[in-house]
Amino acid sequence: MSDVKINPEGKVALVSGGNRGIGKAIVIELLERGASKVYAGARNPDTLSVLKDKYGDRLIPLKLDVTDSQSIAEVVKVAGDVEILINNAGVLKFDSLIAEDAAENFAYHLSVNVNGLIGLTNAFIAQLKAKPNTAIVNVSSLAGLANMPSIGTYSVTKAAVHSITQGYRAELVNDDVLVTGVYPGPIDTDMAKDLQMDKDSPENVAKAIVDGLESGSEDVFPDAMSSQVGVAYATNPKAIEKEFATYVG
Repeated sequence: MSDVKINPEGKVALVSGGNRGIGKAIVIELLERGASKVYAGARNPDTLSVLKDKYGDRLIPLKLDVTDSQSIAEVVKVAGDVEILINNAGVLKFDSLIAEDAAENFAYHLSVNVNGLIGLTNAFIAQLKAKPNTAIVNVSSLAGLANMPSIGTYSVTKAAVHSITQGYRAELVNDDVLVTGVYPGPIDTDMAKDLQMDKDSPENVAKAIVDGLESGSEDVFPDAMSSQVGVAYATNPKAIEKEFATYVG
């Protein structure tokens, strides 16, 4: 548990991938809990028009492609008041580490899930460090704690997000910045529509993430499956590795 606790009321946030799934739910949760402004990043900001109509000037849709350094630079120019950065943008392709296209799939996942996260975060680091009570939230996955063979290269990149989160936390230990890792299980989104498992809702995940900000949680297990796996992982990570190894597509 961190000493930094973030009440979203009156805060300014940026959510990457904020137009659908978990990202959209986070945008709504922050606004409903009193955030003064939420920048919602999306490759096509027009997809946020319905939310814009509902929340007005408190919601700022932004064109954001985390794989494009120029796109990130343009967002930084506009969003200089950000206090909460939520790295939610991600991609998922079902594959195997031993498939012929594994290297190609890995590069695809890496560009968004890892390089995009680092690029966006580093672009905002200076301003987050300069303000009191700020936060970086990285959406990883349970697959980042143990590889799932049906999503092999995705799992590798989400493991990298887990390590990156630890790295930022260490480097910012003397700053007033909460660094939180989020480890969802299967969630009912377009991204996971082909995953044949019981799924929790994006709304429950979003609520858990904002609850985590308020409590200063460094690790958030936001849904039914992840809350169980999180406890087990803390005591017996090898058992989780063996269980996840059975999830073969």
